[in-house]
Amino acid sequence: MKLGTGVICKSILALLCLGFTGIPDARASFRDDLGASIFQYASESSPTFYLSNQSIFETQSFLTKAELYFESGPRGSWTFDPDPIRFHFFFDDEKRTQVWLGRDHPLHLLEERWIEPTSALGSVWVQNQLDALNPRVNGWVGAGLVHSLDENWKLVFTYSPLFLPTFGPSLGFSERGELNPARFARLPPESVVTGGVAIPIRYQLQVGQLSELLLRHQVFVGTSFSNGATSVDIFAYTAPRPNAVPLADATLAVGQTSVNANVSINPQFPRETWSGIRIQRKDLLFKPALELVQNLEDYPNHVVSLTGYFKAQSLPSGFTNLSPRASFGILTHFQRQFDAPRFSDFLLFLRVPLELTPNLVSRTIVQSTLLPSRRSLYWMNEFEFSIKKDFSILASLRVLAGEDDSYFGAWRNQSSVSLGVKQIW
Repeated sequence: MKLGTGVICKSILALLCLGFTGIPDARASFRDDLGASIFQYASESSPTFYLSNQSIFETQSFLTKAELYFESGPRGSWTFDPDPIRFHFFFDDEKRTQVWLGRDHPLHLLEERWIEPTSALGSVWVQNQLDALNPRVNGWVGAGLVHSLDENWKLVFTYSPLFLPTFGPSLGFSERGELNPARFARLPPESVVTGGVAIPIRYQLQVGQLSELLLRHQVFVGTSFSNGATSVDIFAYTAPRPNAVPLADATLAVGQTSVNANVSINPQFPRETWSGIRIQRKDLLFKPALELVQNLEDYPNHVVSLTGYFKAQSLPSGFTNLSPRASFGILTHFQRQFDAPRFSDFLLFLRVPLELTPNLVSRTIVQSTLLPSRRSLYWMNEFEFSIKKDFSILASLRVLAGEDDSYFGAWRNQSSVSLGVKQIW
């Protein structure tokens, strides 16, 4: 589902102002990465302009990371997403209870707990998928605390009164029910066969009061143990389902010269309750992390991931936990079968940077779903050549392939090559 970003911006604007005006220390860190590229997609004859920007600002009591993504053309999309945007402080002089206000993931304040889409929890959590090949796990708008019981044990609690669903590429419904989809939108059927005749489908999207969608409670509770060798997170949360469940009502409309199938869609976000556990060994090579999440109201619905981590890229102090780490592993659901393809259809993934020379870096992403009849592949290789310390040239190749009913297979005509530049401040 795609919603306007104005909802996010308005709801946290006051907290943003508070963070900048109430900063007592001068030890602030700032980093901004601006990139501009020209993409040539296999399915199109003309190139597409792409713009991205990532800004990170951090002080002792305030943190924000804002990402901008824009793609030109009639099938392009855009998003501006400030996440996290958090004002935090200690409630007591002993610094045992840390409180935060704003927008963030409940587990973010635990060491370097950047939640990735390839983790079990990240795969069922709300996401921003407007940049479909680079999805991001989103935080909640609300407040939370992390209380240290001793040097090893912590308690985590988060409450949010505002529900924001997963943002995805727009289907672009017209008033007549015709589709004008964004590039990576997942399309519903355009026709139905009845009596051996293919009949076009017209859609009508029924959206209720926006307040009924957004003003819904979310609660997260958990406990965490960490020492030099092992970390364990045990948690549970309740929230509306991040992806809409479409309730459809279909009729057959017969005219004098045409026959159409009219489908009315009423998207619903039913409440779900999940529990989970994450165990990581920090004293072993690649620091393996095993994660399992279980839907408490739908027992066959559970997801597991096993992830290993390479050494993090070199970033300024304080920024490491805001950048997805180089990793590899597996993500899968089991027992439960789904009608539509999913990211967790026995996914193998790899994300790794490689410094070829002092001025040349290669970045590789490989993601492949291996579930029978849903096999698909996304492979990306990017080269960055630094002309000087803060300015570089980018060149990349993206390959998408797969079967008809697979996660990446729907985008197999969207392979591309690109050339661009990046400036760092």
